[in-house]
This record gives sequence, C-alpha cells and structure tokens, in this order.
Amino acid sequence: MKKQFLLGLLSLLMAYIPVFGQDQHVEEKKFLEELTYEKQPGFANASSKIFTSERKFTVSGFGEINYVNFQGQKDKSSGDMELYYSNLFRTGIWLGYKFTDKIIMVGELQTEYITDQFREGQLDFAYELVIDFLLSNQFNIRVGNYPMGIGWVNQNDEPIGFKTVNRPEVERLIIPTAWMEMGVLFYGFALPDLEYALGLTNGFNGPNFTSGTWARNGRNHNMFEVPSSWALNGKLQYGDEDDFLIGLSGYYGDASKGYTFAKNYENPYAGQHLNSQMGMFSAHGIYNIGNLELFGLYTKGWLTGTEQLYHIDGQILGAETYGYYLQAAYDILPHFGASGDWKLPLFARYERLNTHQRIHKDLEGIHEGLAMNDLQVISIGFNAQPKKSVVFKANYQFRKNFAGAPEPDQIEFGVGFIF
Repeated sequence: MKKQFLLGLLSLLMAYIPVFGQDQHVEEKKFLEELTYEKQPGFANASSKIFTSERKFTVSGFGEINYVNFQGQKDKSSGDMELYYSNLFRTGIWLGYKFTDKIIMVGELQTEYITDQFREGQLDFAYELVIDFLLSNQFNIRVGNYPMGIGWVNQNDEPIGFKTVNRPEVERLIIPTAWMEMGVLFYGFALPDLEYALGLTNGFNGPNFTSGTWARNGRNHNMFEVPSSWALNGKLQYGDEDDFLIGLSGYYGDASKGYTFAKNYENPYAGQHLNSQMGMFSAHGIYNIGNLELFGLYTKGWLTGTEQLYHIDGQILGAETYGYYLQAAYDILPHFGASGDWKLPLFARYERLNTHQRIHKDLEGIHEGLAMNDLQVISIGFNAQPKKSVVFKANYQFRKNFAGAPEPDQIEFGVGFIF
C-alpha cells in the first residue's frame, strides 16, 4: 500500500508540474488559465473559475492522494469504505460554459479510487451539473445537482480548503460531506459581504440511514431521480474568509422517501407510510490575525421517526446528534525569513461528536444494531504550501470512542492541488 501511495504521488506531481523550458507566453494561451481565487457563492476556488473568466469555456479541477496508517484494526461495520480507507486517489474535473454572461453551466466529474487495510478496493464516480442564471448581485438562481451549503467543507472540499488530510469527522458523520442534492437555489448578496442562499431539494432517503453514520448513507447520488420527498436549505454568511467570517446554515425536510411498510403482521407499522423528518443546524466562524488562523464549527441534528426506521432494517438511529471542532493554525515560515509564496502552517484541532446524543425512548436498552460514534478526535500536523494551489499534508490523530468501540489512532499523509 505504501508503494501504491508513492507511485500515485509521483504520477500526480508529474501531471501538475509544467514541462521545463516551455515559453511562459505560450502557456498563457492555453485553456488552463490561472485561478483568480474569487469564489462564486456555493462553490470553491476551482469550481468558480468560469464565473470570473473572460472566456466562454474553462477547464479546472483538483487532485489529491492520501495515505492513512491505523495504529490498530479499524472497524469496517459502517460499510462506507471512505471512512476506513488506507489509500485514496481522487480527482475532480470542472467544465464551465457561458451560454451568455447571464447564463452559465458548470459540470463536474469526480473519480475516486480507494483501498483499505483489508486489501479491498472500490472505484466511485460522482457528477454535478448546474445552470446559474445571474440576474443581479442581489438575486440569482441555480438549478441542478448542487452542493449543499450546510457547514463549511461541503462547499470548500478541494484539498486546500481544510487542514487535515481527511475532512473533519464532524463534517463526515454529522454533516455528510460530500453532499449534493437535485433542486433549485436562490442566492446573492443582501448587503455587501452578506451572502444568503435559500434552496429546495430532494429529501434524504431515511430507509438507507445507518446507526454509526447517521444520515450519510441517505444522500441522493442520482440527479435524474424524480423526488419523492422534499427539503429546504438555507444559509447566511458575513465577512471574508481571509479576515473575519461568520456563517449560519440549516436544513429541514422529509426523510421518508415515500416508503411504505410491508403488510407483515409482526411489524407494528405494517401497511403504514413511514413518517420521518430531519433537521440540521450549523454555525461556523473564521478569524485571521497575522500568521494565526482560528476556525470553529458547531452542528446539531434532529431526526423523527427513528422508532419506525428501526423496523425497516434494525438500525438504531440518533433522534438527536451534535458535533463541533475548534482549530488553530500558525504559519511559522515568516519567523525564518522566508519570502515568496511558501507557507508552512502548523495546526491543532479538537473535535467532538455524538451520533446518538439522544435515542427515542422506545429504543432505549436495545443493543442489537446499535453502532455508536461518540468520538473525540485531536489532530496535530502541518501543511506545506509552495504556492496557494498546492499542499502537502501530514497529521497524527488521537482518537477515542466513548461508546466503547475500538477506535485506533491514525497517521495521515496527503498531497493535493487545484488548477
């Protein structure tokens, strides 16, 4: 597995580094123009490229290679290999096209290959397609399979957007990043630096929820599916992430997915329709002062109908969940007289989450089918950035599951870039 990681790292670097001796003016004429790092609301840096380009067509994207070494055997009962992989190779290619200056289409194809410590492999593809109607700075419309604005990483999931090799556990197990849904979004700036968004999308697929990962397996990956349940999402965000920023976001919708219980007389809900509603709230903040960056995020989730969901496949789901993390990063290179684009922030992050903060009274005392993540994760590490678009990452995580399940510490290494 180490050999796979090193070969993947070499191929990624060879793909990124331009050929020596090429004329810079020739490079500028190519379709891979430089990023401006101006984000369109709801998108990260690379996916925003078409919105600031003077061209009708752009290509952008990201790549990352990660290696995770577990200090013990990792539990794989979740069935979601992304939560216990050892090697990851992920690329995303964005194609942007301007029909007019007011009508812009953006599509992404993301490819991910992962292997785990049990020497199993998995290849996944994800896609995204949206059309934005840019009416004014105050009001715009987005239609398609778009990333939800809950939390931070889900709309900033390129490798330079978060410090650890993996996305924070709070934004994988409570906020199920990466999370896209089919729907419509209205967004803009109500005031200078005050971004808002309000959307209507597919609701979660509650019958697919699992105990240890809560709503993660209920995401809808098929953008062509006719919605059988609906949900609202909203976001308010004020400020600039390079200075001071605060944000609030929320989600509420039907998680029943039109499910009807079979007429099995041993089931107390036989012949009835599932009635399950899901809500989520999140708040985040960023503060930069000199070489120091402070970040914090809190999220809270609610789920009704967990006593009914138990009778579908025996999963005991949290009626309430929560998660938060606090992070500090400090760039040490200025103290060594470094100049140029290089940055070397050291960081520490404390995470706490619980997928079962509260359990429905009818499910208390039942242990079969109960897989809990009552996690504490402390991460320390560094990011080496020779330029803003490239990052080499390393971190160690001290992990503990207060629910009693084994949760080994892990060492992580990664490299990523955007273009």
